[in-house]
Amino acid sequence: MAQTGDPRLAEHIDSLRGALLARGRATRAELAADTGLSTMTVGKLLSAMELRGEVSQDETVKAASGRPSVVARYRGEYAHFATVTVCQREGRSVFAFSVYNLFGERVHRSEQAVDDVRQESFDTFFEQSAARGERVRLAVFALPGEIRGDSLYISDFEGLMYGGFLPRIRARWGVETLFENDVNAAVFGHPFERRGEESVHAGVYFPRRFCPGAGLVIGERILHGHGSFAGEVTFIHGPQAWAALDYGDTERVVRMISELLTAVGCTVAPQSTVLYGDFLTEELVRALEQRLRERFCGQFDMRLTGERDIAPDMERGARCLGLRKMRELLRRMD
Repeated sequence: MAQTGDPRLAEHIDSLRGALLARGRATRAELAADTGLSTMTVGKLLSAMELRGEVSQDETVKAASGRPSVVARYRGEYAHFATVTVCQREGRSVFAFSVYNLFGERVHRSEQAVDDVRQESFDTFFEQSAARGERVRLAVFALPGEIRGDSLYISDFEGLMYGGFLPRIRARWGVETLFENDVNAAVFGHPFERRGEESVHAGVYFPRRFCPGAGLVIGERILHGHGSFAGEVTFIHGPQAWAALDYGDTERVVRMISELLTAVGCTVAPQSTVLYGDFLTEELVRALEQRLRERFCGQFDMRLTGERDIAPDMERGARCLGLRKMRELLRRMD
């Protein structure tokens, strides 16, 4: 479709795609009104998109004149994307594999506990997806760790570190890849009350089996920092201190976490902070807020919420990142 010589063609197709994704089904007149394109241009673009299977068209709606109008339906199954997330349950790493269509509707989800995580640990997920006939074009990995280029240089899973992991997925399964830190994805997906261009929200995950990690979202952008090191709050106390922490010792937990949150509050001053951990109770969260009020001498109110399960936010964030990336991939195809 890019052979017409019109540099605006890709922009027009993407605008039309956005309108169809918002409506699901629409007439050419409705799409012209939504996009500002002429009905003739809309018709030509729809025909081109239909040829490649992205839309279907049916004459099903009657206008006032009695003549049927062509209705275009966006085919969400034209392509799929997958998300891979992980959470800790009873001392085991449980991976969730979800597949979504282009509307962001989940068409499949499965889980598997993996004790020895290796580069090939996800092959079964992709094999089963291919057997179901899903057209996965992108895999979003929301896992603990930080990445430089194609290599994980910090990770709870040594078998995935230092080259090979993401290139292998692309070569073996023919998909694009996107890697995001697990806490970043969770904070990105958390339904904070006030989100805007200048909003600042933070989150800290305490998986117990591993050291804590943090995420920071400014507006709709994840802050990665230099070398993607932002959020590595383990080093505020050090790995040994976290490994030795008894999460049943409330006083010590409050002391260590409040000191960590003091550093977060003083540097980024988030509007809201979500804490993730299966040990969290309402009483513990309130105790942390009280300790922080004392540390900040009443100058800053650090609002906290607690979530015992990080999985829903992590999967929601990975889905949002996947939808954003898929629009980018589809624009490239135009």
